[in-house]
Amino acid sequence: MGLREKKARKVREAIYDAMLALAERDGYEAATLEQVADRAEVAVSTVYRYFANKDAILLDPVESDVGALAGLFRARPEDEDVTVSLRWTVHDALDRTPEQLDRIRRLRAQLDRAPGPRARLWDLMHRERLLLEDAIAERSGRDQLWNAAAAHLALVIVGMAYDHERDSFDTTRPADHADRIIAMLHAGAGAPLPAPAGRADQDRP
Repeated sequence: MGLREKKARKVREAIYDAMLALAERDGYEAATLEQVADRAEVAVSTVYRYFANKDAILLDPVESDVGALAGLFRARPEDEDVTVSLRWTVHDALDRTPEQLDRIRRLRAQLDRAPGPRARLWDLMHRERLLLEDAIAERSGRDQLWNAAAAHLALVIVGMAYDHERDSFDTTRPADHADRIIAMLHAGAGAPLPAPAGRADQDRP
């Protein structure tokens, strides 16, 4: 990364940190771009140079990370079983430092209260899923439904792991929560999954 890119990243991070701090102090809706610029010690025009609006600032870490799961999956050995690669993809995506986890918790807390960015988050997650689905399709040899289900499940597990880490009172890491969820899904009769169609029909009263 060149000097110009490093400077641009530093400015983006300063703007994001200012936005997050103001949202935590006064509420997301109350924060203005002028306040963000003042706190980040940049001109308002600089804020607009990097971001179209407040939503874009708050979602910058998420948008910058779109494609990360597909990248982690493609980094796995090509001869590795696809499901094994997915397991490590999910684990590695969630294997964050305490500092990173703290920033993620703070962002998620704001997204829970800000309907605008939260609505846009769905589009970013859709893009993430499609990119992962494409990466899986390159190796799986399966049909589109299988690849889509695999990508969906991976994202569901990531979301569940973060949710459980946030809502629980222990110090278990999200990556470890994901490992437990995956183990649970592979536990045969103990897995909390809907039954296949034939069995469900037989069990219907």
